[in-house]
Amino acid sequence: MNLLKIKNLNKVFCKDGICVAKNISFEIKRGEIFTLMGRSGSGKSSLLRMICGFEKPDGGEIILGEKQIFSENIDLEPKKRELSMVFQNYALFPHLSVKQNILFGSDEIAKKRLKDLLEKVGISAIKDRYPHEISGGQQQRVALCRALIRAPKILLLDEPFSNIDTELRATLRVELKEMIRAFDMTALFVTHDREDAFYMSDRIAVMDSGEILQIGRPRVLYDRAKNFECAKFLGKVNFFDFGKRKVGVRPENLEIHSSGEIEVMVKDCIFHGSYCEVIGDSSFGEITLYTKNDVNINKSIRVKILKEIPF
Repeated sequence: MNLLKIKNLNKVFCKDGICVAKNISFEIKRGEIFTLMGRSGSGKSSLLRMICGFEKPDGGEIILGEKQIFSENIDLEPKKRELSMVFQNYALFPHLSVKQNILFGSDEIAKKRLKDLLEKVGISAIKDRYPHEISGGQQQRVALCRALIRAPKILLLDEPFSNIDTELRATLRVELKEMIRAFDMTALFVTHDREDAFYMSDRIAVMDSGEILQIGRPRVLYDRAKNFECAKFLGKVNFFDFGKRKVGVRPENLEIHSSGEIEVMVKDCIFHGSYCEVIGDSSFGEITLYTKNDVNINKSIRVKILKEIPF
């Protein structure tokens, strides 16, 4: 069952004429983690702000469950939309305790859920501490509690890992996904990072210049991107124009083989631990492939295509 429907949403910033939403349409199923992924300036965060009511679209519809929250004649204010946002920097008040941060702006009904929520998220022991006295992971849990205390229909997450170092980022990804599943939440997640998107998402919408290029499950998008631009955003890809057909090939789907159809002059071989990244020149331009063994620089090799992405 679809919980959120976006229909033909449009938005142009009049000040500079930039279009951040061009007839955007998609649906999110109940219990799904749906991700908007795109580079900086693609329109993903602006779209999130329109959904939660912080920005007003120029046209289109937003339907939550059976309730229209935005249309030509309807524009519900954010607090009436039954949505909660976890911001990029968590937006915790430094002068308020964990408990006070979670309850800020909550009504009496929400306050009755506090004890149970603190226990479920595992932060009961730190409820009287202040943001500077707790870890990054604990801060994320506090921000999540503050969002959940109002029992929203959908949880909105705007680049929640963007300011976190790589090691902690991996840990927080696991924790956040586990908590979303534990609370049986529906989530709309925004990121520019494909590792975050691949790990967190049931489905991904790839955005660029205010448009959705493609929607699908992570593996489907990676293996069957509909064009080169979309494929390139989802990971490294080589482009081959064979005249009658144009294809993309991921580096892991190229193999060094004596009978390979493509000749490559090796320019560099970069050791990554579990694999080597080989970069070379060919008649199709620069090519990247992954292999388990080192390859000598300035050596000519032949490469075989194992799997293609047809464009």
